[in-house]
Amino acid sequence: MSDQKKMNELLKWSIINQATESEDAPARTAPPPKPMEKMDPGLIEAILGKSETQMMMEALNVIKNPNATTDEKELAWEDFEMLIQQIDNAADIDNMKMWPPILEELKNPNPKFREQAAWVCGTATQNNPKAQSAFLKQKGVPAILNLMSDPETFVRAKAMYALSGAIKHFEPALEEFKNEDGFKTLVDMLKKETDISLLRKTVFLMNTLLIQDPSSSTQLADLELLHALNNVLTLHMDDEDLVEKTLVTLRTFFQVASSPVHPSTLAAIRPKVLEAREKYGKFILDSEAWAELDKKTA
Repeated sequence: MSDQKKMNELLKWSIINQATESEDAPARTAPPPKPMEKMDPGLIEAILGKSETQMMMEALNVIKNPNATTDEKELAWEDFEMLIQQIDNAADIDNMKMWPPILEELKNPNPKFREQAAWVCGTATQNNPKAQSAFLKQKGVPAILNLMSDPETFVRAKAMYALSGAIKHFEPALEEFKNEDGFKTLVDMLKKETDISLLRKTVFLMNTLLIQDPSSSTQLADLELLHALNNVLTLHMDDEDLVEKTLVTLRTFFQVASSPVHPSTLAAIRPKVLEAREKYGKFILDSEAWAELDKKTA
């Protein structure tokens, strides 16, 4: 037998006998199991990542931290707004008692932070009855209405976004809005606002609220809404989109109004309706809408 063959046989014998020895050996008592150690929360966080509620709280802590830089706070606001685009996270604002510190920021001396606070309010409440209810409970509607006269246009624009989110399709908040002279605030904006984009948003919201609450037409008539809309047409006839929104709102008012409009008011409105029809015609309204406006203002 060659040396190599001997070596192979020896290796085979050794392996077989090692296995047999292990099988024939008496059973050993297994050592008692070690108690399970509590896993480090930091390790869990590293593996699974932070929960979204944790990230919301951390962002709010930065926002409220007097030592945080402006850039850090702006980034925290952006992160917070992105997180509450999820409807459950928006509901957690109330669960985690975050509304009071957020609403405080509507009075921040820095207009950028007032804007971002209003932005968060609008995103949280938009199409979210639970968040709308919590926002109402925390007196968010009057807080937002106060921002409608902010000196900064971009703050007023985000306040309009927040107001729309808070009261659209949510009757309790709409009632609060009315009790806080909200319609007067909007009509005053139609009379005084110079920013075209914000005027468009104001007119659009007015039309939505007339559809949502037709009975408000009586109060709006007393507040001279029609004169305010006519003023918008007079000053901004060259803005096609604004003219269209204004005429649509006029038409909605005529459709839902429970009382006749004074002839002098109709006489003041009619020339602008005719001018708009001559200028834009079928590009902004169909023939039925024009005919209705023509009949109502005759």
